[in-house]
Amino acid sequence: MVKLDNGRQMKQTRIVAGALFLFCFCFPTLATVDITDIGVGARPLGMGKAAVGGLDDASALFTNPAALTLNPNLNIVSMNGKLFSEVNYIVLGAAESAPLGRFGIGYINAGVGGIPITTLTGTASTAAVSWESNADYYSSIISFDYATELSRLLRGRFSNVSLGASLKYFLQGFSGGQSGSSNPLADATGNGMDLDLGLTWQANSWLRLGGVANNVLPTAAGGKFKWTKNNVTEGIPLALRLGGNLKLLGPLAWRRSEAQKVDLNFEYEAGRESRPALWRYGVEFWPTQLLALRAGLDQKPKALSSGGIDVDNNLTAGVGLVFGGFSFDYAYHQFGDLTENATYFFSVGYRGEERTIARKMVDKLKKEPLLIAEVAPKPELKHFSDVPNNYWARQPIEYLAALGIMPGRTEMTFVPEGLLTRGELSVILAKEKIAKPEQTITRAEAAVMLTNFAGLWVKKKVSSRVYSDVSAKHWAAPAIAAGKMAGFYAYLAGQHFQPSRPLARSEAAEILSKIPAIKQKIKELISTNGEK
Repeated sequence: MVKLDNGRQMKQTRIVAGALFLFCFCFPTLATVDITDIGVGARPLGMGKAAVGGLDDASALFTNPAALTLNPNLNIVSMNGKLFSEVNYIVLGAAESAPLGRFGIGYINAGVGGIPITTLTGTASTAAVSWESNADYYSSIISFDYATELSRLLRGRFSNVSLGASLKYFLQGFSGGQSGSSNPLADATGNGMDLDLGLTWQANSWLRLGGVANNVLPTAAGGKFKWTKNNVTEGIPLALRLGGNLKLLGPLAWRRSEAQKVDLNFEYEAGRESRPALWRYGVEFWPTQLLALRAGLDQKPKALSSGGIDVDNNLTAGVGLVFGGFSFDYAYHQFGDLTENATYFFSVGYRGEERTIARKMVDKLKKEPLLIAEVAPKPELKHFSDVPNNYWARQPIEYLAALGIMPGRTEMTFVPEGLLTRGELSVILAKEKIAKPEQTITRAEAAVMLTNFAGLWVKKKVSSRVYSDVSAKHWAAPAIAAGKMAGFYAYLAGQHFQPSRPLARSEAAEILSKIPAIKQKIKELISTNGEK
C-alpha cells in the first residue's frame, strides 16, 4: 500500500477538507479539480466570493464572464497566495474591448511540491513504513472569455442584459515519484475542457442580478477530463450559481450619495455532485473614491468523520486601493476551523481611470441659483407614492409633474425606475414621432433628442473621449459632449455613461429640469408658490 508520511498527511488532509485537491491517496482512479472554485482575485475573495452579480474589473473572468461589459477599459488582474501554508496559488487575467464585444484570457495555477510517499508493508506488529519517493502536484486552467450586451445581437433591444462565456482548458497531474503499479501518483497527468455561461441583468440603477452555469458541456460534447495514465475519462461537475449586486449607497444607488458607496453582494450555489447548497455574502464600502473596505461569508463543503458532508462558514475580509486606474487588493479568507488554514491573498490590477466631470463645472453648477437642489418643494407640488422624500430625483420629478411637462404613469405613481419609450420622449419634447415609438430609448438616443430640443450648440465631431466608455468616434459623442457641458449629466459624476443603456424616467426628469426654458418655468413655479 502507498500512503503519505504521517506529518505531511495531516497537512494534506486539510487541503482535502478545503475542497481544493479532491483526490485520495490510496485509490485506483483520480479526480478532476476545477480550481476556479477558489481562484477569483483578492477583491471578490474579500467579499466572501459573492460575485455572480457582477464586478467591474478583470476578476469577472473567473466569477461571471458576462460582467466584463461593466467596464469598457482595459482590465488586468493578478493574484498570489499560499493556501494552507502549502499550496502556491497564482491568478492572471486580462480583458479588453473589441468591435464585436469584450474579450479576455485568464490563467490559474495551484501546486504543492515534495509530497512524501511511503510504503506500508506487513500487518499489526510486523507493519513497517518506508519512504518510497516524493511527488509534486499541479493544477492549471487557461480560459478564453467573451462578453457582450444582448442589444448587440438584438438591434438595440435589451441593452440592460449582458451575456458571457468562458471556455476553459484544464491541465492537472502529478510529477516525480517512482514509476510502477505500487505508486498510483507517479506521472499521473491529464487534460480536458469545459464551458461556463454567464448572464447579468441590470434591473434598475441600484439592482443587478446575475447567473452562471459552470461546466455546462456534456461529456459527449467535449466537457470531460482524460487521465493519460490508465486512460481514465471523467466528467467535470456542473454547478449553478445565482445572485445579485445591490447598491445601497452611491450616486445611482437605493440611497443617493455622491461621496460614498456601499454595495451588498449575495450568491447561491447548487448543482455540484455530492455537495450541499452553499450561500455567500459580501459587502463593499467605499468611504472615499480611493479606498474600499470589504467583508463577507463564504460557505464551503467539509467532510465529516462519519462520512457525511457538512458546510463550513468561512469569514473573509479585505481592503482595496485604487489610484490612477491601478488597483491594489488584499483579502483574508478562513478555510475551516484550523487557524493555520487561513490564507492571505494579494492582487494587483488595472481597471482604467474613472472619467468625472471637471471640478470647475461641478462648482459652477452648485453655485447656480436656479438649481433644483437649492429649493425646497412646496405643498402645492405633485407628490407620488413611489417617490420617497430621500429619492435622488424627487424634486425635478415633482416640478415637472406640477408643470404638466412630465406627468406620472398614474394619478398616484410616477414609476421613476420605469424605462422611457421613444414615443413618450417625443411627446414630452413636442417633436414629430420617430420610428419604433414603443421601443425603449437609450441614453445615446435621448442625448441627441434632448440637445436638439434645448437648442444647444453641437460640434460636428469631438477629438477625445467624452466618457471612458464613449469614444470620440461614437455616433452620439458630439451630442453627449454638449449635454455634459450643459450640466445635463451631473448626476453621473464618477460613473460610466453607458450609451446603450435604456433611459429611466427619473433620469429624464433630472435632465429636463436642467434645460434653460424648463428651468425658467420651474423658477416661476417656485416663485408663485413662495408668494402664496
